[in-house]
Amino acid sequence: MIRQQVSTVDLMPTLLDAAGLPAPADLHGSSFLPLVGGGTDPERPESVFLQISEFEVGRAVRTSRWKYAVTAPDANGWTEPSADRYVETCLYDLANDPYELDNLAGLTSHREVADSLRAMLLDWMRTVGEKEPVIEPAPERRPRGRRVDPEVHDFDLTGVRFAHQRPVA
Repeated sequence: MIRQQVSTVDLMPTLLDAAGLPAPADLHGSSFLPLVGGGTDPERPESVFLQISEFEVGRAVRTSRWKYAVTAPDANGWTEPSADRYVETCLYDLANDPYELDNLAGLTSHREVADSLRAMLLDWMRTVGEKEPVIEPAPERRPRGRRVDPEVHDFDLTGVRFAHQRPVA
């Protein structure tokens, strides 16, 4: 099990590391081989950066607890790789809502969290060489009546067979 954040950009360095080959100096990402089996890497960033493309232009940052995403409402994901303006679209508390059922974007109760994650996302965007965009807050809204069960992440489904799985012989 790997408990720290990894990204697809880490795949190539990991495969090279597993094969005993050196990674080129200009290769992005880092090997997550030291993390396999529960290891740690104190040098690993606390978050990962995601680029959302094709049907929309978006960016996201994920930490062990939060996922924060923005999209560019005026950009075409098929023809534009980035945008000058994004709007917050998603904020999920993964510790209490691992299935991402309750979008917290736009709630005043989570504005401070969203602002912190926005700053983290902008740092990532600068790091990968993007021009710093404007990120507008999600429109303010009231919470819905549904609540996420904070116990959901404690469910132990080890050994439970789901309909799409073959019976264990």
